[in-house]
This record gives sequence, structure tokens and C-alpha cells, in this order.
Amino acid sequence: MPVCRFSPCRSLASRFLLGCAILAAASLPALSTAQDGSGPQTKSPEFEAATIKPVKNPDPNRAHDRTEGRHFSAYHMTLRDLIMMAYHVDAREIAGGPAWVTGDEYDLEAVAGEDSRLPDQREAMLQKFLTDRFQLAFHREQRTLPAYALVIAKGGPKLKAAEAAGSSGASCEHFGTCNFHNEPLDHFVRWLAFAVLDRPVLDKTGIVGNFDFTLRWTPDESQFSSIGLRASQASGEANTPPLFVAIEEQLGLKLAPEKIPAEVLVIDRAERPSEN
Repeated sequence: MPVCRFSPCRSLASRFLLGCAILAAASLPALSTAQDGSGPQTKSPEFEAATIKPVKNPDPNRAHDRTEGRHFSAYHMTLRDLIMMAYHVDAREIAGGPAWVTGDEYDLEAVAGEDSRLPDQREAMLQKFLTDRFQLAFHREQRTLPAYALVIAKGGPKLKAAEAAGSSGASCEHFGTCNFHNEPLDHFVRWLAFAVLDRPVLDKTGIVGNFDFTLRWTPDESQFSSIGLRASQASGEANTPPLFVAIEEQLGLKLAPEKIPAEVLVIDRAERPSEN
């Protein structure tokens, strides 16, 4: 899994780290094959103990999670955030449910049993927790979603091969300047899809290998909305181009509109949990 670091903007860091947890296991737009609650099931791993409390002063920019040893915690998380983490989906692939699913925030503290394997079993434990405490039930539907395809622009790519092997990572100085170290393009498109744009992104460049590059652009207000944040045009550096132009000019790549079939998780039932 790539190292995902965003500094100094803690709010962006929190939401992007959530995105890393979701996207590291599955490339967009495919959803996981987790069961939807119908038919026979084997016993799922579960937390040994867990407490959840509603947040009195909601603030989506404070959302973050942590796994340390047997302990898992998540703060300022909506039910939608927890579903995204548990089922490896993004916000566009969740539909239905009452309005509070995306509005109410919760603090979750959980501990796994001594024989459990965190973080390997964290998603399965979260799924069981959501079923038990939120009475979550859903089904899946095939829908057509708007997307982008990342392709090679006229003139060819302008990517620099990574200078050294080892850890990979991404860091943002602010909303409009992001650095990528030793990263393959599929990590870049996952970042674009989850954190920046309002739709999935497919890598159709055919380019393999890891690269070092920096992307500088002036964001618009629609960008970063999928992780609950809003960038302003003042976030970019002076005289930097819009995102689509920056990708073409700086990377020699291009985002082209496309439509794709995707499986969507549709919420049939969700209830607010009682505190304990």
C-alpha cells in the first residue's frame, strides 16, 4: 500500500487517508464482492468491544481514523464514511438511505480480540459492526456512471521515471500543489477519482512503471467535494492553469469523458445506533 501523506492541511490529510484505506484494495470503478446480507453466510470476524457516540459539534474536516495494535478508532465519521471504509467503495457508489447517513457524525472506539488480525480483518469487522449497530441493509444495482479516461495527450507523455526504488507516497502542500514520489499511474488515477474529481477515472494510457512528478493547478469549487472539502480558486499558486490543462501541459496526459457500467450499493435500511 502506498504511503499517503498530506501536509500541512490536516483536513485534507484526514479525508485522503480514508481514501487510501478504501482504494488500496480495489481499483475504481469496480466494487468489492462483499456479501449484501442475503443467503447463507459464515460467521464474520467482529470487534471484541466497541463504543459509538454521536458528535455534538460536527465538522467533516476533522474526520480521521487510526489502527494501532488491536485498537481501531474513527472520529467525526458519517455512516457513509464508515460504509466507504468497510466495503471499499467511494461516495458516488452509495445510493439511498435517509439524509442523516451523510450528515450525522460519530466517534467510534473499538478493540479486536487477542487472536484477531488487525488491520487485515478491519473491513470485515466494520461490516459486522454496521449490520449490528446501524441495522444496515443494502442491495447492489448495476448503473451507468459518468467517468474520465486518462489517455496520452498529443505530443506524448512528459513523465520522469522514479529515481530510486523503495517507499512510494503522495503529499500536498495545499489544494493546488501535489507531489508524487515513486508512484505508478494507477495510484495517481485513484487519487484523482477519490479525492479530487466527482467521478471515477480509468487509466487507459498503457504506461507502466513508477514516476516522480509534481502537479500544480488552480482548483475549482467542485474539486475535493467527494471527500467533504471545498477548494477555492485562491488555493492554487499564482498563474497555475485549471486541472485538465495542467495534466496535459505538465504530464503529457489527458482526461477524456467516458461512461462506464458500475455496481452501486443501495441502502435499504439504516437506523441511528444507541450509545454504549
